[in-house]
Amino acid sequence: MLTCISMLTGCFDRRELDTLGIVMGVAIDKAKTEGDTELTVQMANPVGGQSSGGKSKSSKSGSEGGNTSAAYINVSNTGKNMNYIIREMQHKISRKIYVAHNQVIIVSAGLAENGVRDCFDFFARAAEARMTLYIFVAKDKASDVLSIEPEFEKLPSVELAKILKDQKITSHAPIVTEFEFVSTMISKTTAAVAPMVQIIEDNDKRRLYVNGCAVFKESKMVGELDDSQTRGLLLVKGKVKTGVFEVNVLNATATVEIRDASCKVTPVLYTDGSAVFNVEVRTTIGLGDQSGTANLTDPDNVPALLNASESAIKAEIQNTVAKSKELNADVFGFGECINRKYPDQWKEMKNNWDALYRNITVNIEVKAKVDGSGRIVMPLSPEGA
Repeated sequence: MLTCISMLTGCFDRRELDTLGIVMGVAIDKAKTEGDTELTVQMANPVGGQSSGGKSKSSKSGSEGGNTSAAYINVSNTGKNMNYIIREMQHKISRKIYVAHNQVIIVSAGLAENGVRDCFDFFARAAEARMTLYIFVAKDKASDVLSIEPEFEKLPSVELAKILKDQKITSHAPIVTEFEFVSTMISKTTAAVAPMVQIIEDNDKRRLYVNGCAVFKESKMVGELDDSQTRGLLLVKGKVKTGVFEVNVLNATATVEIRDASCKVTPVLYTDGSAVFNVEVRTTIGLGDQSGTANLTDPDNVPALLNASESAIKAEIQNTVAKSKELNADVFGFGECINRKYPDQWKEMKNNWDALYRNITVNIEVKAKVDGSGRIVMPLSPEGA
């Protein structure tokens, strides 16, 4: 009986739900005061959002109409260190800020250009913070992203996280967790990347738009990759499973779907110190749709479709390599490839990798195979046309 009693003790450090401010999103901007940082946290309001209140733009708990409160609360504060800023927020709210369920961290481009290492120190150090959340860079003010009116979800932060997860359909933006970002950021050679987010006007509606990525070097943002360059990066890193692109073949415009893709990078070092990287991409494609009357699935026409697709994929990778050299940022992790194959030589090269990277040679080989054309095998045109 005494043993059973010892097993039935309660949780001494329990925290009730109605005492917590559950953070779902974080935005970090430059403050008006030089050297200070503005932090905005978005907390879920468990009793809010029962009607249209979940779409309220107000950062307060009250909605603009009716008795329904908003589904979220945005609170901002400024200071020099994240931990101090968050502690000082407790003067404004009646619940203890709890970051374990945070889903996104959004950093403004203006702040990222000056470096983000200090901003992420708290989120990497805090015991209750998870490193599986997603990282974003906002083209403009990061806190505005958390104030956008969501359409399908009750919280802007949740909608943003789900938009990013769906980017695997096009592979035009990298899906980057905090763990991946921080691990790459502290690397001496590999440049970290994070997806870009902005607010666009679409049919008089303000929407979130995720596309491309920001490139970081030594924790500072040094440039951007557009959508095709981002997919070129993801192809080399073996992170593309699906995607679409257009090709012109046999007087027809076709949409080609990437059904699967893999990549192998082989570094070669020569005695003169030059480095060559052989990039071999293997992909399976399918015909999504086409214009014109040419039957692109005919065995006689398939080689033309494959050649056009291979050239399009190769061009994306070449553009990405050229852009990375322009930024002098090894986004591919080529330095790590040398380290794995030539560890002794890498010890002499790593401190001078920035200078060496501009002169590397990248040989790209793309091999594609066709896997189906959908429910029809002929274009929708009269027979014999």
